[in-house]
Amino acid sequence: MNQPTVKRAIALLLGLALVAAACSGSSSDSAAVDDCVEDGSCAEGPDVETTDPDAVSTFSAAEGTYLGLPVGFTDDGFPYIGDPDAQVSVVEFSDYLCPFCFRHTTQTTPSLLLEYATSGQVNFIFRDLPLASLHPTAPIGHAASLCVAEQDPELWWAYHDELFRNQQLWANAIDPSDYLAEAAVEVGVETAAYADCVESGRNTSLVDERVAQGELLGFNSTPTFQLVRNETGETFDLSGAHPLAVFQDALDAMLAGEDPPGAVPSAGLVSQEGTGSATPATIPTFTVDPDSIDTYEGFAVGFTGEGFPYLGDPEASVSLVEFSDYLCPFCFRHATQTLPALYEQYAGGGDVNFVFRDFPLAGLHPTAPTGHTASLCVAEQGAAFFWAFHDSLFFNQQQWASLPDPTPFLDQTAQQIGADMDAYEACMESGRTAPIVDERVAQGRDFGFNGTPSFHVVNNETGDAFELIGAQALERFQQYLDAVIAGEAPPDAIESDEEQSAELPLWANEEGLAPDPARPGFNVAGDAYKGDPDAPLVVVEFGDFQCPSCQRHALDTQPTIDETFVETGDIMWVFKNYPLTAHPLAPVAGAAAECAGDQGRFWEMHHLLYEAQEEWLVDDPDPVLNSLAGQLGLNGPAFAACLGGRDALERVMADRFEVEGIIARTPSFVFVYGGAGRQMEGARDVDDFIAILGTQLEGAIAAQAEEG
Repeated sequence: MNQPTVKRAIALLLGLALVAAACSGSSSDSAAVDDCVEDGSCAEGPDVETTDPDAVSTFSAAEGTYLGLPVGFTDDGFPYIGDPDAQVSVVEFSDYLCPFCFRHTTQTTPSLLLEYATSGQVNFIFRDLPLASLHPTAPIGHAASLCVAEQDPELWWAYHDELFRNQQLWANAIDPSDYLAEAAVEVGVETAAYADCVESGRNTSLVDERVAQGELLGFNSTPTFQLVRNETGETFDLSGAHPLAVFQDALDAMLAGEDPPGAVPSAGLVSQEGTGSATPATIPTFTVDPDSIDTYEGFAVGFTGEGFPYLGDPEASVSLVEFSDYLCPFCFRHATQTLPALYEQYAGGGDVNFVFRDFPLAGLHPTAPTGHTASLCVAEQGAAFFWAFHDSLFFNQQQWASLPDPTPFLDQTAQQIGADMDAYEACMESGRTAPIVDERVAQGRDFGFNGTPSFHVVNNETGDAFELIGAQALERFQQYLDAVIAGEAPPDAIESDEEQSAELPLWANEEGLAPDPARPGFNVAGDAYKGDPDAPLVVVEFGDFQCPSCQRHALDTQPTIDETFVETGDIMWVFKNYPLTAHPLAPVAGAAAECAGDQGRFWEMHHLLYEAQEEWLVDDPDPVLNSLAGQLGLNGPAFAACLGGRDALERVMADRFEVEGIIARTPSFVFVYGGAGRQMEGARDVDDFIAILGTQLEGAIAAQAEEG
């Protein structure tokens, strides 16, 4: 797979990590596109329906050969390929519509089979883990594959390969049943038995059960692997579609009786023999001394009673608790730009202490948990070591963000800060801090957090806690901290256990909509805008560059809106990305607009992307997107580097994460005035939209007059 295709897959995965989807399918499904245009908006796919959940599935006990290798089913009914008595098992938890799973299956698996399965050393086991919130129709494909499995293991593996190889043929189908049936015929199933099985729905509940099993193991992204040494039952977890060399190093170590580099000991339910029953694993311990106080950069540092590192006076009246991810670019901005000023103003005077809580988002940053695991190993040697390691990871984020295995970098960093390397390496080899990181991520999600950085501002005298989301401006933190220090609730704050529906999010409130002086043409929330920032009415548009309705709005309606309202100073128009699951190239196009925005040409690229939509809707859009940048006179190398990196894609997907549960269709519009937002879905013709905006503008002017 070429680099642009890999990048597109990364873009798709980014949108799925936190809450929901931003990948799947292609734009070739005419029914989906027609529905999108006719309705005036584009929307996500339907929920998957199930039938007859109590029906029983029976898989073939027969063994066979596929590609010259033994195939069959484990005692638990999972298909395997390779010698069933192999020394090592690779257990893959996968989703037929996951683009990274596609990459692993089509690029990496063939080489692994050739090198390790043909020798009889390793067998490969497949376990269903369709993520329905990301790929709504994937469970249908998995249920269909189990109907094939009931007939023959050879047919199952042929069907498995067919579904992955032709992923784009069914990823965008509203109902993929016809394709799945055709694929079953293609591999040679007995069609009547297949049809009876699908109609009974008996495998739907089995797929759900297997997803639940994966979740019990702590797996929430695909592909995820367990490497099992079958003689001893030792099991190691490895997440993500890594390069072939990573799997080769891991399997060579497993076969040699050594711990695999890049993998961590399993902390959930693990298989004792790779194909047998599951038993709970023992969770290792993590020990720090909450009574020990050190100093770092002139500040007191230590650990709370729960083991979370803090900086500042442990008796401070207020705590700023940060839930963070070492590879999150927004966390980097907060750590390097905002925190130093907050330390100087509040930690030195003893008013506030700063508490750090691990919240790596593995779906966005697959190797971030390894960094957090390493930081806890350093933390065992003292709080001063932790904070030095913390700062080094953030300040050198770009050095390890793209490494497939950051372990050497982390080892070097630990050595540079003066950690006891014997103790550090023993901790890392034990893997005892990995389940602690997982537990802390779960705790963050229990608070309702799904993005980083997120904060609790805590009044330690009363226990009141207030939420603050995002890498906001220094002034916003000062406003919150000053209020809580004074024993008051911050203005417009929401207590952490209250409903948040009435609170305007950053992208729609006064602070977030304010122009960012460091990035002309963008507001503090990170969104491109045009028009007067002081306009009485703000319209926030949620668009998808691959959406036909969005294209129609951008080319047919928006120019008149700009002339009538935006250029006159009546409306500030803001754009946010909302790539739909049905449009796999939308995140890449959104990244192109962001990269153009870095050179001050966001809106020109925005218009050009819609105008030239058919040109870049191809297998490899990068050359076309670079050509569009050339048409706009952009710096070509800088644009190409931006398009090939992660930062712009993360900005695109952050837009979507911020509005999960609020926005479901594109285009959607939120009219903001008078401290409230009013939502409208779907494109409108010019006359209708102008009338709607006229009414909204009147309301905004009236609200402004009442406030004034």
